[in-house]
Amino acid sequence: MKQVYFYDENKKFISYDVIDDAAEVPANATTVEPVDSNGVGLYDPTWNESTHSWDSLTEEEWKKKYTVPEVKPEPTQDQQMLATLTKQVMQLQVANVQQQKVNASLTKQLMDLNKGGN
Repeated sequence: MKQVYFYDENKKFISYDVIDDAAEVPANATTVEPVDSNGVGLYDPTWNESTHSWDSLTEEEWKKKYTVPEVKPEPTQDQQMLATLTKQVMQLQVANVQQQKVNASLTKQLMDLNKGGN
């Protein structure tokens, strides 16, 4: 059994398969593995008929070609309104806790005054 590496009409690597040792290598395939001299896979390998080897992009070229710039989405009007309302709810919750502390303090003061008045 031998492994063959297929390329498309533009000579770009597309897949690999295993065929019988006696089988003929298809016209759009090669037995040359698309790796560099260290056995590391190539970036966007392309078959070079004249040199019977795979050409590759550099890592930097590949990143430039395939990296999509980060786009920060703008929040919709509904999302902005929801954020504003959420902030207001949080502020009201904080104010409510503070008011509960004031009420508790005043209640304690009233109870202390009632004890002293009896």
